[in-house]
Amino acid sequence: MTDTTTDLHTIPLNKLVPSPANVRRFRSDAGITELAASLHAHGQLQNLVVSKGSKGKFEVVAGARRLAAFALLAKEGKITKDHGIMCQFRTEANNAELSLAENIVRERMSEVDEIAAFRTLSEGGLPPEEIAARFGISHMTVRRRLKLAHLSPRILAAMGEGDITLEQAEALALSDDHAEQEAAWFDATGYYAREPRTIRETLSREHVKGDHRFARCIGLEAYEQAGGAVSRDLFSAASDVYLTDRPLLTRMVVEKLNEEAEVLAAEGWGWAEPDLEGNLHYASGYHRIYPTRREPTPEQQAEIEALQAEADALTETLNADDGTEAELEAASERYDAVQECLEALYDAMTTYDPALIGKAGCVVSVGRDGSMQISRGLVRADDWKAVEAIRNGATAEEADALVTDEATDDDAPAISSVLVEELTAQRTAALRITLAGRPDIALAASLHPLLIRAFYKNSMGYASFESAVELRGEQKDLTPAIQNPAACAALTGWNDLIERINQSLPGDVAELWEWLIEQKLPTLLDLLAVVTAINLNAVQMRHEKKRPVRLARADEIARAVNFDITRHFKADQAFLERLSKKQLADILASQDVPADRIASMQKLPKYEAVIRTVAEMRADYVPACIETPAFPDTAEDIEDAEDMGDDDRGDDVALAAE
Repeated sequence: MTDTTTDLHTIPLNKLVPSPANVRRFRSDAGITELAASLHAHGQLQNLVVSKGSKGKFEVVAGARRLAAFALLAKEGKITKDHGIMCQFRTEANNAELSLAENIVRERMSEVDEIAAFRTLSEGGLPPEEIAARFGISHMTVRRRLKLAHLSPRILAAMGEGDITLEQAEALALSDDHAEQEAAWFDATGYYAREPRTIRETLSREHVKGDHRFARCIGLEAYEQAGGAVSRDLFSAASDVYLTDRPLLTRMVVEKLNEEAEVLAAEGWGWAEPDLEGNLHYASGYHRIYPTRREPTPEQQAEIEALQAEADALTETLNADDGTEAELEAASERYDAVQECLEALYDAMTTYDPALIGKAGCVVSVGRDGSMQISRGLVRADDWKAVEAIRNGATAEEADALVTDEATDDDAPAISSVLVEELTAQRTAALRITLAGRPDIALAASLHPLLIRAFYKNSMGYASFESAVELRGEQKDLTPAIQNPAACAALTGWNDLIERINQSLPGDVAELWEWLIEQKLPTLLDLLAVVTAINLNAVQMRHEKKRPVRLARADEIARAVNFDITRHFKADQAFLERLSKKQLADILASQDVPADRIASMQKLPKYEAVIRTVAEMRADYVPACIETPAFPDTAEDIEDAEDMGDDDRGDDVALAAE
């Protein structure tokens, strides 16, 4: 061991300067504030090492950071400039070697020892804020160390052995339960399972994060007042909060949704339901009614004009940006208030049809930001017929009676889904023929999806894709759905019509545009009717368990063109042979055939039972799946319809393009 001459002296601060021999060439100010706080709180615990310099100064060989910390205290007025500093004076030593020895051989205390030390101070009665002040660190740093101090002893022991990193320990500290901590670490298999992120996911799997929509809906304060516990991740960038009592939170959200539903029910809606998942109105096949905006009253119009004028003036003020900050802020706040008033006025003028509200309802859910999201005007499938009847002039009582009668008198036998698909395919072919002869209705049917796509941004479905106007010029082939296509009159008629149109068009697609712009309007309308009919799909596929909305739209088209399925379909022997004798009996029963004759028919062999059914049933019978539902019109419309003959309906297949 090298023997050097040492001597202890108290040297004034203003006599000390950094030594040029100090090996720290690139000094950093990091940690100086914390060191100064510790020196002020605890006094000088370690001497500076100095050697004699020039002009009465002493050069600090070891302890430059402590010197900087003392200088900071003097600058802040916490000590005097001539404050005495304990120094160890070295007379015979290599200054560079001493400086290197101090910096290279020292070792920072282990993280576990540091955590234990902070815990000892806390248990001694020092609050985190006082500990932070004494060491010049933030109180959050102290709280984080104290949080780690409450880890399981097994976890701390593994951390002390170097098996657990600081980041992994911070993730384990998300739970205060020692058993959960130990299970998350010691029961984990594989490297990925011990990643900090994975540990946090494991420990918070049953918890709800503080920024979740449910947590935002209820509010952390209300949740805690209700007795809910929380877990705070002090080591995340945002100090994440986890709500640990998921059942309590869910119950509070349901209660809040139910309260809102009660308010909506009081508005007159037929029903109002809470929806925790927030997707009920997308997945349940609802129809929808929409509000209309009435014209404002003279008083409302005057108020709107005054508010709009004020909003314009405020906009000019804000755009000019020549006022004081307080004036601009006041103008901005007033502008927001004016916009809210305008929105409230417009909302007051937007109403739903009172006759339809009782048949529709609302779904209440929680939005991403925690706010109440209300979907109004939803109509269940069972109520949609009543809504359509009311729209066609029926009273609410008449609509209810109509739906009840239809449900009671439904004569539809339980035929197979395969046969339903075939029958509706035949009906579609017939309806296409009829629609192709009505360009006016075809134009409306074509505009319907286009207008929905362009002007009803919140509507789901209906829109077509892949072309400039998003209406596909495609044809759903009906042939695969029909068992004997050659024997289907409707399909044969439709194919003949398509062939005639095909013959009238240019043979080369490159010539189509020039040909089209040369045609007269009647020809173009007839072609529009045909391509619209091509895109008509009224087939109920065998995999569709519920009747899709597009079939209701097809029924609307059928009513608009006065479609008569009996002109295209006949329940002949070939059709009846595909039914069971029970289904044959149901058909006859629906037509008031005496029960004894039905019973005798059922005793016959299947072939003879079919022959008997053909003889007994009315010639105009059609299965319910291809009937067009009728709704009551106004009395005047009903009278006009009764007076209308076949000649008034027009020729279904007349095309100007022929």
